[in-house]
Amino acid sequence: MLKVLLVDDEAPILNNLNRVLPWEEMGMTVSGMARSGMDALRIAEEIHPDLVLCDIRMPVMDGLTFVGKLRELGNECEVLLLTGYQEFDYAREAIRLGVREYICKPIHYEELGNKVREIGAHIRSRKYKDKLFNSLPLFQEVPDNGSENSKKSSDQLMNMAVQYITEKLSSDIGIEEVAGKLGISSSYFCLLFKNRFSMTFVEYVTQQRVDAAKFMLAHSEKSIAVIGSGVGYQERRYFTKVFQKQTGMSPKEYREAWKRSAE
Repeated sequence: MLKVLLVDDEAPILNNLNRVLPWEEMGMTVSGMARSGMDALRIAEEIHPDLVLCDIRMPVMDGLTFVGKLRELGNECEVLLLTGYQEFDYAREAIRLGVREYICKPIHYEELGNKVREIGAHIRSRKYKDKLFNSLPLFQEVPDNGSENSKKSSDQLMNMAVQYITEKLSSDIGIEEVAGKLGISSSYFCLLFKNRFSMTFVEYVTQQRVDAAKFMLAHSEKSIAVIGSGVGYQERRYFTKVFQKQTGMSPKEYREAWKRSAE
């Protein structure tokens, strides 16, 4: 069973999250609940959750700060944010911290359940692939190229890669640039990256850009051209083409559909 930590300062929402979703049916168990980021951090250190459902807006320590502290502790659990925030900075920070998904309040529990199932499938797939990967001695060590990063684990290298990619999301970025930043070869970077994310570098960057664009389309009134430029697509037509291929609808259609669903 995958372990889940629920975090929300509103007791009714916390109780609903625990009670409404069919956790056992989804192969999960709620191992902890917290009403503040501080309590959640303490519980996370004890139970090492596989998945965290967390509100962004909380007193003392907000959701993003909590997730940041989790990452500092080396906890790479999947995170699903419950959010009402409307600024792109929050989307960028969430992506940098490796947040898997977000869902907007008021919560639609059927939609939430579907997203939790998807994340659960991803976690199980990654656990299996990590187990397979670590069973191969050839892949257990980073090639020694004399750099400080050669002593870092594959997880540390990929965390650094994610942070760098997120910071450069609005610019043209390639494998050679990121691998050079990490101090490893492009071929080794591709090997580590594919194992960690189950997709190529280009697929990952595209997904992150589209996810950031979806957040902005849903939570702001910025123009489609401005949003496209903000996630690395200077030409609106090309941005629309990529977005439509990933989501099945144009940016305009996505924004309109989201507004209808929120009514």
